[in-house]
Amino acid sequence: MKKNKLNMVCASALISAGLFLSGCTKPADPVVTPGAASTPGGVASVAQAATPVARDHVIVGVDIHSTPMAFWHPKTGIAVGYDIDMAKEGLKRAGLKYEFKPIDWGKKDKNLLEEKSIDLIWSSFTITDERRKIFAFSDPYIQNKQAILVRADSGIQKKSDLGGKTMAVNKGSIGEELVKQLKGAEAPAKIEEFVDRLDVFSAVLNGQADAAVTDSVVMNYYAKNSPGKFRVLNDSLQEEEFGVGMRPADTELLAKINKALAEMQADGTAQTIYQRWFGESK
Repeated sequence: MKKNKLNMVCASALISAGLFLSGCTKPADPVVTPGAASTPGGVASVAQAATPVARDHVIVGVDIHSTPMAFWHPKTGIAVGYDIDMAKEGLKRAGLKYEFKPIDWGKKDKNLLEEKSIDLIWSSFTITDERRKIFAFSDPYIQNKQAILVRADSGIQKKSDLGGKTMAVNKGSIGEELVKQLKGAEAPAKIEEFVDRLDVFSAVLNGQADAAVTDSVVMNYYAKNSPGKFRVLNDSLQEEEFGVGMRPADTELLAKINKALAEMQADGTAQTIYQRWFGESK
């Protein structure tokens, strides 16, 4: 289906949360720099290349196509979301100045480890044994599942019903990896890959895909804010946790992040941020 038709669908079906306006468009990718000398609201110019940073100043890589975790506010053009709020609070407590830099999720390894154009990945980053081989991870800050979403009127009831169907996933995601691993009667006939999570849900809604696999925290948010449109299956592909990713050599930075996260959990700040975005307790 053509992009303009997709945008019309997503604008009408998912706008109930008040977050998607102007046909689901977004501004150009700025670096959001709270507290920096930039335009009002903290939007600075795009960083052009890797820049050495002092240890009191970090550049945080985020997938900005990930409502409600990180996305452009439709009116201000500033990056907002659950991950953004958690990062702001955590880095403030760690005594660190920071910038948010939008990244291509498929190039996150290169951005952090080779180019060093970012210092952290604070963006729904699933902790896995494979990723631990090359990244250092903070302690987990949220529980998640790779859940399965279908249209409310779909005949798909369980994971075994996915065989021969078309699946929508985010490109470069854990969900994509897991869907590609489905075998036998569960194996999909086709996998549609999208950069923006909004397009994943739109593909299911308009019939381009029969089901989607993505983060349960995101999926439940969309289902809740689009009543009668979607249904989340009881089956899931994997239970997991999100952490903050960084270079293994940054042990001091890791300790600061873990201390801040522990404080936020202990004093209820992490729970408050969760409820702000998801309206329920963890």
